[in-house]
Amino acid sequence: MASLPLIRISPSEFQFTQTSSGYTSRLRLTSLQSQAVGFKFKTNAPHKFLVKPVVCSLTQKGMSVDVVVKSSSPITDVDRFLIQTVALAADEADNLDSTKWRTLDPSRIMEDLIYCTVGRRRSASQSSASQSDTPMVAVANVYSTFPYTPPHSVSEKPDARLASSLARRIYATMPGLDISDFSWSEFALFAATCFALGFLLPLIRYLLS
Repeated sequence: MASLPLIRISPSEFQFTQTSSGYTSRLRLTSLQSQAVGFKFKTNAPHKFLVKPVVCSLTQKGMSVDVVVKSSSPITDVDRFLIQTVALAADEADNLDSTKWRTLDPSRIMEDLIYCTVGRRRSASQSSASQSDTPMVAVANVYSTFPYTPPHSVSEKPDARLASSLARRIYATMPGLDISDFSWSEFALFAATCFALGFLLPLIRYLLS
């Protein structure tokens, strides 16, 4: 028996409009359950899109949040998003973020594809034709440039703001690298590796010269 949907997605796809700065789309997620539910977005083009929010919890039935996506690059027929949804206990919903999401049992998570169009709805034949084997990757929201006011049930901890600032700086320096989904231990290992390479490479170059 199929599981009941946890949220309503309206509209059912990201319908982008072109602006002077690129492409923008918005959709609304509404909880259909009396218990808390959470969602997270992934995409097959993680460095093309700016998404806000990426991870969020809706703690009451009927509670809604608007999800905004921006891109400075043209939208193609192969661009798409994966939305993961899961029913949450009260403690899981509190301050839900990417680190907390990774602790959830994957068997509990439901997944749905959301396609992208520009100024029109996608036909069924287009949806089938655009299927590919490109993997879905977690979207980073930390380098988003547009404002967002989260639901009252979601608050960002100071250490999360610090992590966002660090991730933004690293992404600006190395745009092919997204560390927004790293835990603090993973980030510490990444930083230590960079430091070691920064010390060893000049030494090796000196010894070989």
